[in-house]
Amino acid sequence: MVSRTQGTNLRFYFGFSTRSYENNGGPFAVYNTDCIKEDLVNHIYTEKGERVMMPDFGTRIPLLVFEPNDAETVNVIREDLTTVFTYDPRVDLLALDVFPDPDTGRIVAVAKLSFLEFNVTEDLRIEVTSR
Repeated sequence: MVSRTQGTNLRFYFGFSTRSYENNGGPFAVYNTDCIKEDLVNHIYTEKGERVMMPDFGTRIPLLVFEPNDAETVNVIREDLTTVFTYDPRVDLLALDVFPDPDTGRIVAVAKLSFLEFNVTEDLRIEVTSR
């Protein structure tokens, strides 16, 4: 359902996010690219086998929190993120950088995504941390 908002802006996607409320104190509603980002983050942090009737949906990323910051863990994260971004037809993955940060114990991934329907390119930052 498409609803008209102020001026000529259209809301193609409408969603709900408690993260938006917690971080910004704003409304629970998210629209368009923010909604797509929320969907991607939810997909990334869903464990494989967690979704009913879809045993292959999700990633191994939530299980990697206490794993070592080594090349194998980085490769698993890179592979799973690539799968998630390929799965969603609303985005195109332009670049993906995954690197460990041994000082803080986290692995950081930055994906440069093209939001196809909006002709917008933005970065999505994902952090896997044990702290």
